[in-house]
Amino acid sequence: MLVTINTDASFHPQLKHGAYAFWAVCNDFKITKSGVFKSKCFSPDDAEAKCIINALTVILKAHTGITKIIVNTDSLNAIAILTKDIYHLKKYRVSVKMYAHIRQQYHLVLSSKKCSVEFRHVKAHSGTGDKRSYVNEWCDKEAKRQLRIVVKNVA
Repeated sequence: MLVTINTDASFHPQLKHGAYAFWAVCNDFKITKSGVFKSKCFSPDDAEAKCIINALTVILKAHTGITKIIVNTDSLNAIAILTKDIYHLKKYRVSVKMYAHIRQQYHLVLSSKKCSVEFRHVKAHSGTGDKRSYVNEWCDKEAKRQLRIVVKNVA
């Protein structure tokens, strides 16, 4: 079974809070979910990578028989963090060591599953009106909405 997941996260730099939204779909199901991270985030890249891990966790716990997952994200840094793309991490000055715990979580989620994960970068806010842009915009708006709620409650 092939599953496509679209993800986006939002981050508040002063409060270090992050929020996420994802939309997962295949022939058998569609799941949309959003929320606020339980732990604080230290960067937008941290939030984006955690969002992908949350989506994978939910999908893999809820459904068996998944053989391939395509993750669409607008964050090249999140892809580099999770795949340990040293070239990209160095090019954009992203710390390899700082994100080691995120990579551990990613591998832990996938460790007992027999599925492959393919990452695809999608341009954010392209405004093309296609399905991928619509879903990316939904994830973006939903993550921001969740973050506004937590910021309002903290302030």
